[in-house]
Amino acid sequence: MNTPDAEMYSEIYRSAGMGTESILALMPKVKNDMLKRDMTAQMNGYGDFRSRAEAGLASCGRIAEDEKKSKVVAAKTGIAAETMIDSSASHIAELMIRGSNADIMSITRAQNQASHGEVRISSETEAYKLCSELIAFENDSIERMRKYL
Repeated sequence: MNTPDAEMYSEIYRSAGMGTESILALMPKVKNDMLKRDMTAQMNGYGDFRSRAEAGLASCGRIAEDEKKSKVVAAKTGIAAETMIDSSASHIAELMIRGSNADIMSITRAQNQASHGEVRISSETEAYKLCSELIAFENDSIERMRKYL
């Protein structure tokens, strides 16, 4: 059975994984060393969230599942198309901001479903708090990327 906690951990795991995959796809296009450092820091942050979500899923008796290969390939294809003509630091930062905004929406949706759904949970649970941490991390990442626009 999927519990609200497990659903939130799964969404964190998925979002952090896709964030990592996206950064890995973008990194060869980055020529600005500062942007490369900021992207590497963001990718390392995703690794931490992914590990914590995986541990949370284990505590719920679930196994972490990676995103479907078709979605990863589609994301990488989209990144390749987006950077084929324009691989400037500004454009890459814009793509990073779009990704962070998408993650904020999906994590917020998971939180809302958990706190307002059929089986409601407290905002004091570890899964809910980890979602909030990821949202704050994404907002900080957006702020770091804005200087490259």
